[in-house]
Amino acid sequence: MSPPPDEIRYHDAVTYQVLARSWRPQRFADLLGQDAVVQTLQNALSSDALGHAYLFSGLRGVGKTTAARLLAKAVNCAEGPTAEPCGVCDSCREVTDGASIDVVEIDAATHTGVDQVRELQELLRFRPTRDRYRVVVVDEVHMLSKAAFNALLKSIEEPPPYVLWIFATTERHKVPATILSRCQQLDFRPLSNEAIRSHLEAIADREGFQLSPGAAGTIASAAQGSVRDALSLVDQLRAFAADSIDDEAVAAVLGVPSFEVTAGLVDALAEGRVAEALLIIRTEFASGHDAAILYQEAGRMLRTMLHLAVDPSLDSALTEDLRGNIEPLTSALGIDALTRMLGLWLEQEPMLRDAANRELALEVAALRLARWPAVQRVEQWLAGGEGPPAGGSPPSPTTTDSPGGGPTPMSARPASLAAALWAKYPRLAGAIEAAQVSRDGEVVIISFEADAHALARYAGSDAVRPALQSACGTIYPGAVEIRVEVDTVQDQPGETENALMAAAENDPGVALARSILGGEIVAVRPNGGG
Repeated sequence: MSPPPDEIRYHDAVTYQVLARSWRPQRFADLLGQDAVVQTLQNALSSDALGHAYLFSGLRGVGKTTAARLLAKAVNCAEGPTAEPCGVCDSCREVTDGASIDVVEIDAATHTGVDQVRELQELLRFRPTRDRYRVVVVDEVHMLSKAAFNALLKSIEEPPPYVLWIFATTERHKVPATILSRCQQLDFRPLSNEAIRSHLEAIADREGFQLSPGAAGTIASAAQGSVRDALSLVDQLRAFAADSIDDEAVAAVLGVPSFEVTAGLVDALAEGRVAEALLIIRTEFASGHDAAILYQEAGRMLRTMLHLAVDPSLDSALTEDLRGNIEPLTSALGIDALTRMLGLWLEQEPMLRDAANRELALEVAALRLARWPAVQRVEQWLAGGEGPPAGGSPPSPTTTDSPGGGPTPMSARPASLAAALWAKYPRLAGAIEAAQVSRDGEVVIISFEADAHALARYAGSDAVRPALQSACGTIYPGAVEIRVEVDTVQDQPGETENALMAAAENDPGVALARSILGGEIVAVRPNGGG
């Protein structure tokens, strides 16, 4: 049976205090990542050069309101004004509890009109009740109306000596220049992922709940520089995971793909494995992950890999296990490839942002990036480097008749020399395909037609000699010499130019350039011909 109404005892409805409040810094030394701001305020307090109005601006959740309260403590502390408030006197404790009658905190979002400002000005006519200063903290000051700002001008420019103004805003550009010029402006910077991650791990250790390094890193990245956002996420995850926060819990609650999934997606895109990349994306969609978050995480992974390629110390937040997961691909791609891949990925952001169907837009972005390996092969081919051309492939294995009448496997036919070169030296392989290859004892003879002088000169050059010797050693065991020959045919008048033109048309690099860039061969000049 319920007790009578007059016997009902009311208790505090909320017994748990969120981490953002219970871990709010109570000393300047505890204010994370704002060393320049702390030094400026402490020096002003120590040298008795405190301004009458301050404007704190910066990202949400980086310590603006906390710094304002610490400054209020410092000027009204029983031992102050001091660079480090004691935290135990009546004034300090009242500011901590939000009960100080001489420290007025106003939310400008709900007090936007000029009437509220006039009421505040009436209050400021009276000296502080007990403390040295009457401190006025105006949060989100950019929300004030134009008339309210105008009403403040005189009070901010020439306030009574016992008044200290502290304004806080996340959008400084919306504050009128007339207000900015009357304040000392201090910029609060977003915190690094490493600073937030270390802070979260320290809190987990003190609070007695489990937080894996990978989960801490993911939460720090999701917070985007805001300590309060990170602590709010931890509160949410503790409720979900029963004080045991791991990577799976983070992925389930935040909708952020795991590090391994993101690394696998980037690996598939970098290698041009389109089907595998699309399967990963669709699996993440089926798990309820947002396309924009998946795009963002893939970009962050490319950025992390680029940092590792440039200097491993640039991303010290990575654990050894996570670093080892992506180091092989990072080393294989290198700085140039990662830079271009990250640039190509960032170019897709407007499409993803404006698309009505973001899932489709992400798949299109992935398909575009997956074409990167083909583009890279074409570039390497045109530069005479490694990698088969786009659409090109090694000669297919066939058989031919040996001099003895039986079939000779591919490894014994002359054209197999080109096949052995295709994987790493496609241009040289193309040149060898235009020649007749034979063996005379320990000598491998590569014979070109009379109109293939350019190909013969290239195949016989010192630059490709090591590659040719290596391939001949594999295809023709025991061969110790390579001889490149050109059939000698007496040139008729005009045939030299025709031979050069034919050589140019037969050059595989020229053929590929024509197929990609278009155009025709107008003239061919021998080396040194001007």
